[in-house]
Amino acid sequence: MLRRFPILPIVAWLLSLVVAAAQEWQLQRIDGRDYVPLTDVAAFYQLPESLPQPEKTLILRSAQRELVVTTDSRMARINGIQHWLAFPIIDHQGNLLVSRMDLGKTLEPAFRPECIEGFKPFSIVVLDAGHGGYDRGAASPYAYEKDFTLDLARRVRDLLRKRGLNVVMTRNSDTYVPLETRAAIANRQRNAIFVSLHFNSTDTNPHANGLEIFCTTPRGAPSTDYGNLRIRDMVAEKGNLSDLQSFALACALQHAIIGKKQPFDRGIKRSRFAVLRLTECPSVLVEGGFLSNAQEARRVASAPWRDQLAAAIAEGIWAYRLLVEKGIPPKLASAYRTGVPQTPNISQKFEQSAGH
Repeated sequence: MLRRFPILPIVAWLLSLVVAAAQEWQLQRIDGRDYVPLTDVAAFYQLPESLPQPEKTLILRSAQRELVVTTDSRMARINGIQHWLAFPIIDHQGNLLVSRMDLGKTLEPAFRPECIEGFKPFSIVVLDAGHGGYDRGAASPYAYEKDFTLDLARRVRDLLRKRGLNVVMTRNSDTYVPLETRAAIANRQRNAIFVSLHFNSTDTNPHANGLEIFCTTPRGAPSTDYGNLRIRDMVAEKGNLSDLQSFALACALQHAIIGKKQPFDRGIKRSRFAVLRLTECPSVLVEGGFLSNAQEARRVASAPWRDQLAAAIAEGIWAYRLLVEKGIPPKLASAYRTGVPQTPNISQKFEQSAGH
């Protein structure tokens, strides 16, 4: 079923930009869900025709943006970073379609974070060292997760304070803090963001490795770890008050860490972890590597390595602050690798090219 909506916004805050571009979106209702043709996406974001591709994979790339998607997959590569979509890309009568949810909640804020509305300047960073006390977290041959997260949080704290930011620690010793209390600490702060620090582990794959960052699952979407919608997915959580801002924070951090540290990129994922769904300010959870992987566990146990990870996290937080306060899009991972300056405001260029 094809419905044509001239100059229809994908989300409310996108309206003025869609009007400026005089874009006509063609929404297709399939199995109760709205989809948008990727040809429309390519036209709106000024992406050229697809490059030569493996079977079922579409590559759209310009000098400023990149999108790589695969039919029947929820994984997408956006601007050089892995992302997990809410719903798979589908092939409908020979046309590749992306869900309206993913256009509004993933593609648009990833391509143009400076266009997100509702940013609030912040002066406080709440750092949450995962686990603590009797909750030891994952184990490695060198120490427990709770020890590494606290050490990492202290290193990030010191770097942020040098940049003039205030830092609140949910714990600063080997104590147990309930998840609800961690979120409450963040909610008591004004003008804050929340960054929870963890390390990963698995009992099934000793070779699993890499870094991933979680942000709040949008209302009406499944979390990354399952595919079918559940009743609770339709419930609005406190974290949904700032899910776009949380996504932008996750992107700024992932690009900084992947660009500066270059670990294996496991992507930006969505979850309803308690510290994300109960926290009202922009919030993310960083999984800094696998303690169940012998090589990564050895790296995490290295103080110089944790120094570097802390520096990358602090850099990502600062990039997010520049986005919030000055509208400067955070650097991409490729820019960190090459050492190029902070990127210009892409939306300004886009509007100028449209005659505005």
